[in-house]
Amino acid sequence: MFAFLQKLFQSKEPNAALAWQQAGNQAGSAYWLYAAPVHLVLQRDSFSLAVPAPLLLESHEANTLTSAFNQHFASDGMQFFWYETTWFLSLQSNPHIETRAPEAALNKDISAYLPTGAGAIQWAAFQNELQMLLFEHPVNQAREAKRLPVINSIWCYGGGQLVNDAD
Repeated sequence: MFAFLQKLFQSKEPNAALAWQQAGNQAGSAYWLYAAPVHLVLQRDSFSLAVPAPLLLESHEANTLTSAFNQHFASDGMQFFWYETTWFLSLQSNPHIETRAPEAALNKDISAYLPTGAGAIQWAAFQNELQMLLFEHPVNQAREAKRLPVINSIWCYGGGQLVNDAD
């Protein structure tokens, strides 16, 4: 019975706004996504998502990257938050994308699992910019020196926005 319930809950896409609020934080009217640090592996003609996803980060790595991302994307109304072992991304408005949890894409060609929807093209441009920031970031240089997988992308999923009953 426990295995059945566990599988049922794993199959449902989580709502990052609700998780952020349940962790004791204010979600406000922002649109929230989980922002999992991941390692993409170049295959012959595609990319696959490596295990583990999300990557486990040291707190100093997460804090350094969070600060760099927030500085870079502040003018776009995006803000990253690191809470315990999870990254969250707060947006001013719904990006109009449909996402999949990283577990669905592990060790597979990711093209079928990338965000879709009306905002997918703009989202892909954001992802490219994010990947460029990560490319030679000192956190990744240090990870590479330790023979750890580099963080070469952020897998965003589980988007949601809380409804304000007063509206």
